[in-house]
Amino acid sequence: MADKITLALENRTVIGKKVNRLRRAGILPATVYGKGVGPYAVQLDSRTFNDLYRHAGRTTLVELQIPGQKTHSAFIHVLQRHPVTRAIMHVDFRAVDLLIEITVAVPIHLVGVSELIERGDALLNQVLTALDVRALPAELPHAIEVDISGLDGFDKSIRVRDIQLPGKGTIEADEDELVVSLTQARPEEEEVEEPEAEEEPAEPELVREKREEEGEEE
Repeated sequence: MADKITLALENRTVIGKKVNRLRRAGILPATVYGKGVGPYAVQLDSRTFNDLYRHAGRTTLVELQIPGQKTHSAFIHVLQRHPVTRAIMHVDFRAVDLLIEITVAVPIHLVGVSELIERGDALLNQVLTALDVRALPAELPHAIEVDISGLDGFDKSIRVRDIQLPGKGTIEADEDELVVSLTQARPEEEEVEEPEAEEEPAEPELVREKREEEGEEE
């Protein structure tokens, strides 16, 4: 179960194209909505949100405190980024009911070391980077750790059925779906020495003969 985080928001009165003034002042515009909730136009400090997102991602509950409203439990739902700088320009918070299960894509984090990979004999083939998990909002894992240290042969692999969630919840995927496997590293190509090119025989005699013939004609 992921830790809850509390985030204080401010009500936002600036909307439309005027929000660019907020961004230039280091303020991030945001919206809070959900079933029976909002939408509320809010704002917060950009640096505060960036720190929060690095820690919480999209799978950690955030307790949102909005002036004049009750506290809402929410997830970071949608990010709008600048097409060039990739800076976050707007964020949507999705408020949830703690008593109703939801499905969220939970990222897969690989842990452990495979000796075959360490020796350079194998390459890692990660087919899935996230899995859909259904659980109560407060019981969703922040990430799913998959230990690859047991991959000690090319016949070994990790499938959905091999993964155990850290808490309650159900993985919504085919249990036979491949998650991680190994691929044999390409052997280094041996350098092939090219045979030395044979020198073409010089033709000084032919040249001399031609000159002699030219001399006879004179």
